[in-house]
Amino acid sequence: MRAIALAAILLLGLADAAAQAPYSGDVALTYHWVHTNLPPEGGCGCFGLNGGGVSGSWNLRSRLALVTEIGAVHGSNLLSTGGSLTLTSYLAGARYKVAQPWGRGSHAPQPFVQLLLGAGHAGGGIAGVANGSYAFVTRMGGGIDVPLNATIALRPIQVDYYLTNFANADNDRQNNLLLGAGIAFRWSRSK
Repeated sequence: MRAIALAAILLLGLADAAAQAPYSGDVALTYHWVHTNLPPEGGCGCFGLNGGGVSGSWNLRSRLALVTEIGAVHGSNLLSTGGSLTLTSYLAGARYKVAQPWGRGSHAPQPFVQLLLGAGHAGGGIAGVANGSYAFVTRMGGGIDVPLNATIALRPIQVDYYLTNFANADNDRQNNLLLGAGIAFRWSRSK
């Protein structure tokens, strides 16, 4: 929770500092599929969770942006146990737009990398000792935005390493993979 509060204070401070300058960013709606697992007990215990996220970014410079995201993924009858799991995350961090190695122009794909930190909540019968608890989570990875016009971009792929630290009676660490796709609505305002 401290990470979320710190990110909010940082975002408000930067918003105040940038009040006299032109600014831009985006709001994205994305589908998420997360490959996760229970603690190893003779096998992977792997399963998939489905959900989505809403993120917003504020461009600080031409390539650097602040990002916040709220996301949730859910699965039911996991590993044929009848149990469910819902992971909710509250993240903030930075996104860097990678220089385009191919054509330039208004419709050129824009690759990015990002690092997001924050808190997560685990709920559901399969969460075990972590049920109803909050823990540190982080995501690092990237994706590509493909502009369709000046205000809408398609995000055909996003791949993130998704680390969660929920209590699990083993090592309290879950190494997950997040795959996503969605659409971003870009905005800008000049002073």
